[in-house]
Amino acid sequence: MEVINLFINENPEDKSGVSAIALVDSPAIEEGWVAFNKQNPDSQLVKHTIFLGSEKGNYQPVEGDKQILAGALMVPNKQIYRKDGEREFNVTFTPEVIKSIQEKFALSNRNTAINQMHNSATPVNGGVIQHFIIDRKSGVMPPKGFDNLEDGSWFGYIKVNDKGVWDNFVKTGIYTGFSVEGYFYEKKEMANDFLKQIEEFVSNLA
Repeated sequence: MEVINLFINENPEDKSGVSAIALVDSPAIEEGWVAFNKQNPDSQLVKHTIFLGSEKGNYQPVEGDKQILAGALMVPNKQIYRKDGEREFNVTFTPEVIKSIQEKFALSNRNTAINQMHNSATPVNGGVIQHFIIDRKSGVMPPKGFDNLEDGSWFGYIKVNDKGVWDNFVKTGIYTGFSVEGYFYEKKEMANDFLKQIEEFVSNLA
């Protein structure tokens, strides 16, 4: 299947980058969140929503919640299935691109751009209160319980001030993970183009 590398332009005037983070009910890859409590440019610019949660979730809300969620916002090198009409393909982010996305997000003051199910009409009162790139060599370790995350993962803590959202959607297990949305440039992996050329060459010989 075709693989598309997504990337951004670091220029603050450029529209590319993560514009919001959503709490969602059916993320497509395997990284979830935990809920904390008081006891414990050569391509087209395309809008994408990238699901980064877990279908079952991994949170433990109890009475006296701090209403804080923690989990991976983006994970490098994972191929994420997409479909656009009849076109099926995977998208992926390199660690370097995720680092650029994280820095641009921080400098763009978008920490409070949180919504439900990628619907801007249902914003979440709250925001990203802490975020960083996991880098073991530099001493930036994954939090306890997230040892499986590889270096280059973007990790975040999100405060959910909406009691209704927390009680009705997080604690009930309806929302199970994070999903980022934004505009990204697309670039095909060279290997796919090369394989396509080989296939065309073999087909012409037949």
